Amino acid sequence: LSRGTELRATLSKGLSDISLYINLKKENEKLTQQNSALLADVIVKGNVLRDSATVNRAMDFMEKSQVRLIPARVVERRFDTKENVLIINAGSGQGIEKDMAVLTPDGLVGRVVQVSNNYAKVMPVIHSEFSVSVVSDSNSTHGILRWNGGEEQTAQMHYVPLSSSIQDNEKIYTADFSTFALHGIPVGKVVEVIPEKQFYKISVRLGVNFSALTHVLVAEKTTDPEKVELMRDAGNNSENSLQEANP
Repeated sequence: LSRGTELRATLSKGLSDISLYINLKKENEKLTQQNSALLADVIVKGNVLRDSATVNRAMDFMEKSQVRLIPARVVERRFDTKENVLIINAGSGQGIEKDMAVLTPDGLVGRVVQVSNNYAKVMPVIHSEFSVSVVSDSNSTHGILRWNGGEEQTAQMHYVPLSSSIQDNEKIYTADFSTFALHGIPVGKVVEVIPEKQFYKISVRLGVNFSALTHVLVAEKTTDPEKVELMRDAGNNSENSLQEANP
């Protein structure tokens, strides 16, 4: 009887421990699910707040702009070593046309290269075939901005003669010579000036953070087709023209 009592007590304690373990495991699983849900909620709300701040900033910029700007969201992107591409959720149905300039309050994003009814493909500044005429703010030094690959935040300003007085920290904007971009769109800031044989080697820190780009503005096209055609012919006759290349 004594041994039977001890055996029953041992079995009872064992079953109680197993039951407690199972209950604790279930509680842990429930807590894990709740924590995952809370984390997801925090991430979603954080993204909404960031998107809301971006949208509000873009709306303020639109209200102050002297030209019509069409808002859009980046819905797809392809980042490569040379040929980066953005897809935005606005197309011909929303008034988007090929060769419109794409920008944010921080600066130039790129240009529209293909349009469908509700979407458009954008060639960003960080593309091997992209180029744009630019000018410095303090001494009106002109050049051509291109991205040579490598770091996505840094592009190069070409064809700046050694006679120029351009310096570090100068702000760079789109120039009047551009065939697609409005004059005065911010592009970036000069971070390095190195003299070479005929021209300076100039590095420009781009204003747009492409890795965090979510919303953009598309500027209504204001380019005179006659000017575009004349400058295109001039570009074919001169390799060092200050007119940007047509992608």
